[in-house]
Amino acid sequence: MTNEDAACLIVETASGVIGTLAVSQVAAGRKNQLTFELLGEKGSVAFENERPETLWLGGRGSSELLVRDANHLSPEAKRLSTLPAGHPMGYQDAFNAFTRDTYDAVLGRIPFGLPTFVDGLRAVRLTESVIESARLGEWVLTAIEPNKVEPVTTGREQ
Repeated sequence: MTNEDAACLIVETASGVIGTLAVSQVAAGRKNQLTFELLGEKGSVAFENERPETLWLGGRGSSELLVRDANHLSPEAKRLSTLPAGHPMGYQDAFNAFTRDTYDAVLGRIPFGLPTFVDGLRAVRLTESVIESARLGEWVLTAIEPNKVEPVTTGREQ
């Protein structure tokens, strides 16, 4: 392969939190798997896109499988839970919600969590750092804080 069909990253935040990310377009047997896991010293949480109705919560003494139920969600999460419990929501529903939120933003009603230009710029700068790290074969410091990304200037601003 001559392109980036698989990548593994190790990241460290300014506060010392270590994270890993594995991305692959060639993982045999997996059909669009998307998994998020947060592992802490007191507990863990995991979400798997192939099982979109459940959230796994683990602790030192027990583990629990939490099933989506709009009656137990925060108002913001409940707004995005458009189907009754027992009817799976998933991949396409996320895009439908994003499209609806984008239309609301155009009408001046900015919903909580809608990505902004600054979020996109931060993602581009992080991606550039990952590519530079791979090219150099070493860590690349990327100082990007949420909502503190400086705008890119073209030299044509008035």
